[in-house]
Amino acid sequence: MAPSPELRGASGFPSPADDYREFPLDLDRYLVPHPASTFFMRVSGHGLVQAGFHDKDLLIIDRALSPRAGDWVVATIDGSLSLQRLVSHAGRFWLQGEDSRLARVPLDGEHDHRIWGPVCHVIHAFLR
Repeated sequence: MAPSPELRGASGFPSPADDYREFPLDLDRYLVPHPASTFFMRVSGHGLVQAGFHDKDLLIIDRALSPRAGDWVVATIDGSLSLQRLVSHAGRFWLQGEDSRLARVPLDGEHDHRIWGPVCHVIHAFLR
């Protein structure tokens, strides 16, 4: 059904905010463009606070998207899920935690390390 035309009475003045009126905000439209391939996970722990990830943050992962170097991804490392940054150098890819002094995990096919999906959004509360 099409929206009704706006009626303005002869008494009073229109709101200046009328020029900025939009349709209701639909978070699914913005955060979940591919519902069949989108997953939600919670961050556990405080190890990635410097990267902007807090304990109990909600991650939105869209497996329909191809991760690129520099993206944060959820990866399986020896069968366990882990939040890592995808890094590349000279055509090779690695998984790297926030602390660049720690060893990188190679994505070379020789080990059981795979990208599960890229993190598209992170939602965390300011009031806890």
